Amino acid sequence: MRLNLSLDSPDDYRKFLRIKSLPSFRFIGRTAEFPDEYTGLILGEDCDVAEVSYEPHKFLFDYQRDIAKLAIQKRKFCIFADCGLGKTLAFLEFLRAADSVLPPGKALLIASPLMVIPQTIAECKRFYGDEIQLEQVRAKDLPGWMLSGGRFGITNYEAMREGVSQGRLGALVLDESSMLKSHYGVWGSKCMELGRGLQWKLCCTGTPAPNDRIEYANHAVFMDAYPTINSFLSRFFVNRGDKGQWSLKPHGLIDFYRSLGHFSIFLTNPATYGWKDHSSDIPPVHVHIHEVPTTAEQDALIYQKNGAFIVTPGDDGIVGRIKWSGIAKGWDGKDAVPTNKYKAIRILVDSWPEESTIIWCEYNREQDYLEKEFPEAASIRGTTSDANRLKMIGDFKAGRQRIIITKPRILGFGLNLQVATRQVFSGLHDSYEKYYQAVKRSNRVGSTKPLNVHIPVTDLERPMVDNVLRKADRVQADTEYQERMFKDARIA
Repeated sequence: MRLNLSLDSPDDYRKFLRIKSLPSFRFIGRTAEFPDEYTGLILGEDCDVAEVSYEPHKFLFDYQRDIAKLAIQKRKFCIFADCGLGKTLAFLEFLRAADSVLPPGKALLIASPLMVIPQTIAECKRFYGDEIQLEQVRAKDLPGWMLSGGRFGITNYEAMREGVSQGRLGALVLDESSMLKSHYGVWGSKCMELGRGLQWKLCCTGTPAPNDRIEYANHAVFMDAYPTINSFLSRFFVNRGDKGQWSLKPHGLIDFYRSLGHFSIFLTNPATYGWKDHSSDIPPVHVHIHEVPTTAEQDALIYQKNGAFIVTPGDDGIVGRIKWSGIAKGWDGKDAVPTNKYKAIRILVDSWPEESTIIWCEYNREQDYLEKEFPEAASIRGTTSDANRLKMIGDFKAGRQRIIITKPRILGFGLNLQVATRQVFSGLHDSYEKYYQAVKRSNRVGSTKPLNVHIPVTDLERPMVDNVLRKADRVQADTEYQERMFKDARIA
């Protein structure tokens, strides 16, 4: 809705104040722009908005059904929902609705992490049969497909590059849309460009951490709720220096979440909103810390570098913790250091011979050692070809492969790997998000057995592990608080 306001009219001034109280608005000179759905609040009259006849499928959970309906009503929407709550079905419902109103010549596209694409296609086939004929569009084929191709497509983010035009695109869904976090990254910028002007846009990703509210800015711009990243940030945040550090304005929390409520939903526990908490049926996660003794060579290095036989949490900050982590895993710079780490992991994994296991690591050199210790395992690296990745994952899900070695940044997002009832972290960095996302690959709605997470740790690594686990406790409490704030702001 666009409304020209007079500077001399008391009535228009009252309209101006009402517009300023809306979750989403902007002014260009004396012209106010705001969503059509708020016309009744401002003018006291309704604006005709085309309704979509939406009949949800009966297999949806109550919150999936209602969130899909809300997204369809809004047309431009973000689903910030915790891992495993079924965002895939929600965005497939969104596409069904868009398909019912978009002209025949338009295309509906999903952008997704590459490894998640086969999983999404399989779920689409399982729940929708031939109703949604979803085809994978390879990166090399995307430019042509956008101009002339099928109705429903899914492609990987790497395909979002120069040479891809909007063409006949009518609806765009971003799965695992946290990739927009990089404000000016190539993929994020291209997604922004392709989505410009579209009336059907949906983002789906996990709930941003309470200390990472800046992530919402990228989504707000993609949803056309704000014209630029800086316009969003300057409304709610204060820049605390020249390093891009923004903090929420004092007393601005409710306004911040009210604005988000116009174009998004924040969900970690469906019961918070009055829905049935299906996530309460997810089996528990049991975390086991295993002490690994250091070798004589490691002890000598500790004394040489630290002047003592122990490593304290504050030693050298994050750089120091990474240095000690390397020594714990078997190297000091280019020099090899004897370690008990990998033999300890071997003993652990051999103690549950019938259970599927994911071994998570951080470094290529660490993965080299693990591959030598587990020659029978599948190992997925950044250099592993797409075809081999898909085969390894398929074999793992089918039970033909019991052990898989990889990194959280490679397989830690989006995949359903409930087949694994054991996970081993060869080491942890300070990133709680990586740890949490990796754990949730095997602990989500649909899991039937408890997940046992094993963290073999030397004294050298203990500060890092303790830091991540402390963050886990704090983030859980903060996230629950953030969800309540979001709900209260939507009602206010």
